Amino acid sequence: MNEEDLFKLIETQEDERHDFKEKWYSSDENNSKRAEMLKDIFSFVNTTHDEDCYLIFGVTDDTREIVGIENDESRYNTQQITDWLSSLPIEPETPRVRVETLSVRGHEVDVMIIKNTDRVPVFLRSGKKGKGFGKHLIGPGQVFTRKEDTNTSISGTADYNQLTKLFKKHLGLNLPIEKRFGKVLQDWKNWNYYEHSDGVGIQYSLDPDFRVVFVDRDAGAKAESFSLSQIRVDISWEIAQLRHRTDIIKEINVVNLDGARFKAVVPDIGSISNSNGKYLFYDCYKVGSLKFKLEELINNMESAISPDCGSHNNFMESIVLYKDNEHQSEVEQYLSNIANVVNTSVEPDAEILSIYKSKLETDVPRGSVELSDLAIEQMAKRINLGKYIKGLLKQNPQLQ
Repeated sequence: MNEEDLFKLIETQEDERHDFKEKWYSSDENNSKRAEMLKDIFSFVNTTHDEDCYLIFGVTDDTREIVGIENDESRYNTQQITDWLSSLPIEPETPRVRVETLSVRGHEVDVMIIKNTDRVPVFLRSGKKGKGFGKHLIGPGQVFTRKEDTNTSISGTADYNQLTKLFKKHLGLNLPIEKRFGKVLQDWKNWNYYEHSDGVGIQYSLDPDFRVVFVDRDAGAKAESFSLSQIRVDISWEIAQLRHRTDIIKEINVVNLDGARFKAVVPDIGSISNSNGKYLFYDCYKVGSLKFKLEELINNMESAISPDCGSHNNFMESIVLYKDNEHQSEVEQYLSNIANVVNTSVEPDAEILSIYKSKLETDVPRGSVELSDLAIEQMAKRINLGKYIKGLLKQNPQLQ
């Protein structure tokens, strides 16, 4: 969090995303303040929206004046809170929290960031206390939530309607259908491969209304840069139809690789402007996209369409993974600023061009455009640029 983000929160009344605390939770003989802190953390985890939440220390809750916590002896850091939460019998998983300190107007302000999750509701599975929890009872199964700017009382629990909303979030029932599809695609163990009258596909066993059907499409390229890493380099094309009941939610291009031994989702194409004013291209995925979630499912469901470990590693060796579009833009801008270095680094040598040409001549029909020297050089540069970016991201944490 930066100062601008903090002031946006300070300028906003307390709500289901943030709360102000003048001081940290002070210690007392029974550690009841720790119980209050646990209740507040649980309340922000058990929200029905899909955003991170914030406990802001050093700001008054009434006037939102910045008073600071630099002299507060009860401050916690990330490790202390994480260790404490991990010692408690929390179901279904320990909340993920992080504490950041900002210097604002001559004061220090601590912000506890409580990460969003669909693993809700969280609660204690027993009355047993972990280390440092004290004698104050929070009962097993007691669920705390937050409505507008008010948390459930420490002696209370969520009502039926609140619990229903939390379980809907857990199951993804509060999401638009495309996001629901993304959620079930990540449940790898519950997808099954099938061959049926409507074609080859995979189906979600917990809710058979979710299916992916693979349909032949008009032939595209005979080979692609990402297929050159396989033993057989020729490819065939299909469309993966993500279906919910009778509706087609999305269509995604897929290819059969290595002599149709396995399927792979066709990556996105990234580009940068090189030193000559021309564009260099490479392959990439955005990890939050339906496209990448389908690719991960194919890789992990251990079916007739899945690659073995070696084939998958070869496929991914030149494909860049980005968090999102913003991450991709940031990296591509950085690369454009060092275009001369990049252009030199991705230039293929004669030996690799000869290897690619030999593989293509073996598997691709005569007369195919992929057999031209220019096409082979472009594919080689595409591979080299992908590898270059992957190496750059490993070496530069600020770009990850």
